[in-house]
Amino acid sequence: MAAAVGMNPAMGDEIRTLVQTKRIRVTEFFHDYDKLRSGFVTAAQFFRCLWQTLNLQLSPEDEQAMTNRYDVRRDGTINYRMFCDDVNLQFNPAEVRLDPEVQKVEAPEFLGTIRTVRPMARANEEILVHLLKRMQHFYGVHGVNLRTNYEDFDKHHMGVVTESQFYRNFPGPSDVAEEEMKLLVEKYRDPARPGMMNYLNLHHDVIAVTDFVTKEGMVPTIQQTDIDQVPLLVSNDPALNEIFNKLQVAIFKNGIRSLEFFKDHDKLRSGIITENQFICGLVLAAGKEAQLSRPEIQKIVEFYRVSDGRVRYREFCDMLENTFTIPHLEKKPTEVVQRPLRGTLFRGLKPLPPVQEGRLQVVLNELSEKCRRRRLLMYPYFKDYDRSQAYSRVVTPLQFGRILHFLGMNVNNEDLKLLLAKFEDPTTGDVNYPAFVQAVDQEFVGHTMDDISIADDTRTNMVTQSKLPEVEVSFDDLMARIRHIILTSRIRALDYFQDFDPLRTGSISKTRFRRCLAIMGLSPLAQHDLNDKQFDLLCKAYQNPKKADQALYSRFVADVESVFTQPGLEKEPMAAVPPQEIFRVPKPGTIDWNEADEGHRELYEATMDRIRARVDQRRILLKPVFQDFDKHNNNHITRQQFRQALTMLDIPITPAELAALEAKFFNDAGVNYLAFLNALEPVEPPQFMYVKRLEEVRQTNDKKALPELHAQGDLEQILLKIKTKVCKERVRVEDFMRDYDKLRSGKILKTSFRRAVTLARLDLYESELAMIEDKYQSVDPNYIEYKRFCDEVESIFATKHLEKMPLEEVGLFKPPTEWELNALSPENNEKFMHCMTKIKEKVRKHRMQLFPLFEDYDKVHNGSVSRSQFRRVLSELQLESMISYEELLLLWQQFQVKIGGKDDVNYIAFCEMIYHMAGFEWRKP
Repeated sequence: MAAAVGMNPAMGDEIRTLVQTKRIRVTEFFHDYDKLRSGFVTAAQFFRCLWQTLNLQLSPEDEQAMTNRYDVRRDGTINYRMFCDDVNLQFNPAEVRLDPEVQKVEAPEFLGTIRTVRPMARANEEILVHLLKRMQHFYGVHGVNLRTNYEDFDKHHMGVVTESQFYRNFPGPSDVAEEEMKLLVEKYRDPARPGMMNYLNLHHDVIAVTDFVTKEGMVPTIQQTDIDQVPLLVSNDPALNEIFNKLQVAIFKNGIRSLEFFKDHDKLRSGIITENQFICGLVLAAGKEAQLSRPEIQKIVEFYRVSDGRVRYREFCDMLENTFTIPHLEKKPTEVVQRPLRGTLFRGLKPLPPVQEGRLQVVLNELSEKCRRRRLLMYPYFKDYDRSQAYSRVVTPLQFGRILHFLGMNVNNEDLKLLLAKFEDPTTGDVNYPAFVQAVDQEFVGHTMDDISIADDTRTNMVTQSKLPEVEVSFDDLMARIRHIILTSRIRALDYFQDFDPLRTGSISKTRFRRCLAIMGLSPLAQHDLNDKQFDLLCKAYQNPKKADQALYSRFVADVESVFTQPGLEKEPMAAVPPQEIFRVPKPGTIDWNEADEGHRELYEATMDRIRARVDQRRILLKPVFQDFDKHNNNHITRQQFRQALTMLDIPITPAELAALEAKFFNDAGVNYLAFLNALEPVEPPQFMYVKRLEEVRQTNDKKALPELHAQGDLEQILLKIKTKVCKERVRVEDFMRDYDKLRSGKILKTSFRRAVTLARLDLYESELAMIEDKYQSVDPNYIEYKRFCDEVESIFATKHLEKMPLEEVGLFKPPTEWELNALSPENNEKFMHCMTKIKEKVRKHRMQLFPLFEDYDKVHNGSVSRSQFRRVLSELQLESMISYEELLLLWQQFQVKIGGKDDVNYIAFCEMIYHMAGFEWRKP
């Protein structure tokens, strides 16, 4: 630094120390004097900024040396950017050939932090480093921040406190000896301020002590376990390391959070608990899972015991929790994580004595023969009992015996004990059922036993499909097969090729052509096989004549997408498009049944009849059993699965009959069980009722087709109906009609008149509308004089030209009450009055209140209630028992009103009529 800035070394180190200690960016302070960001300021501004920022007053000699160094233009201006680069630069970013670590300028501090230099003896430096490491670990465990502890004493935030304050608020740890405290005081005493301690430098040293290596290459001799780098092996004792390995595997395999079992004993979160508490927590956490013995637990206690007899559980838990990983790995991308060895997490089988192993092998052979003979699929039966959060791959011994009994594989008690002893999990005592199924079922591979080779060709997976043979086909047959796949899978072939042809030349390389076919599903790696010979056939047909190594994918796409439509149809509107059904072809490997001999057909028919009779007799539901084997939902299963399904359904069948069924329904994809079920139990195809239902909906919505139940037959009644609706809803009918009369002639077309009446919501039937049109028809039969109609309707509000008739008496139109328009026949009217008389007598005798109960049901206060509510009120008033159901119907019919399309009852009119008949005062019962 001193050489860089051109002054004595002491001044150079002082400037750097001040800048880094105050954590400032010197460049920001020079910007205030350099508005144009030229990188130059005057000499006076430069030295003023140093004095204001760093409180640094240089001697005339140092000022002259710095001026000579940074006055590059020799015009009295200082290049402050060059000065800032010399102060802040740790390495040259432009020099990419050298290691940045080599270019770094060594800091004046032996710990890499910034403070006053106070060198000490080598032995004292080692003791101090070890002390700082202990302090760092203690602070990390307890969540202590040393700087926060002293900030209350540092009112001016200078990073120093008095020596007595330093002793008084020292946060620990508690085992720091008096000699170590004296070393701390000696190292961090501020020479510029007698009696003051630089606690901020101590805080920075505690943080940076992990990466410390002295200039002489000294490495701390005390190996303290670091929280951030917990190794897999933490001891030099191989026996203890083996115990730790066993514990780590058990914790990792079972997902145990070991800290939860200890921290309840540590209320102050000190990281240390008593020996008895540590043993209890360890036994609860992993004593059973790791199968720890008492001596092994004692060895762990001895390793983590401190001087006062307590145990450091926090370090122990850190070692367990960071098994096969490193804490904060996202911040350490170059770290290499230690992985468990192959087989470390393996759930093995317990070895038995040779005599028991021999007997066990005999039992397994017998069970395997039963499974093979009966074609049992055992794994799903065990899996149904494994319903935990995730499949644990174990069942209880009781469940294991129950499943064997359910499968008909009964064994005696001694043999059952052998099976349980062999396949039980050593941790939980449950049975490892995948290992048992793999030992018995030759069609199942679970990769759980040591003696099973995954590469063994004699064992197959239960969902493995048979490899499709390479069949020589012609170009036409191959294209027909591809068109079938394109049609059934609804694939847009062009989208798979365009990404490889950015210039849209219509041609790509043959390797890309094959890759596109693979993405579409036309390669050996996909569902549909396309072998090398078939691909060569396609390349030969679509080879680019100008470039032999490319294929014309545009021609291929046009050929295969012809299944959807034909190109150029917009130019030939009369062209006939072939139906898509002609492009469907049977799956490869399907046998032409028409070429089968007569004996084969008779055997097939007889087999189907016998199976159909058994299914009808036993009421068997076949489809779910076959669907359980169809994992890909392609309606095909393997031959072995087809035979296994028939065995599970208890449908006996001879090998000849089975061969006849497979010949009928087998192809290269497997057995088409859906076609087998359709042939066994034919289902009538559903009728397409869409057109019929559409016609029914059209007829329902056609107003002309609806019966006119309440249509008026008198013109005066129709006008009264219109006036009543207009008066109640305050509708201006003319506003809906005059928009159709641009010339204001007072006439509009009949169609426009009907449209306006509909928009005005006058709710007229066809017959009523026809009578209105006849009344107000113009001279031209196609027009209606809507002005006369509107004047007649709006006469209920005011008389037209009333200003010319001063003596005219104007009457107010009062719409008739709706319930008063309800007319009963004379016979029904007599029964109605008799019913009202009976109700009147009881109301008059008991002075009953009718309104309150009705108003409780009238939430919107429109004076009406529903029929059921009306009957309920009569029942509450004990009036329903006095009348018959026929009389109740008459009450409903007499006081009926139409509210929102519903038939309600006007309870106000009913109550007022009862009060009037009883002789009460107006609404005073």
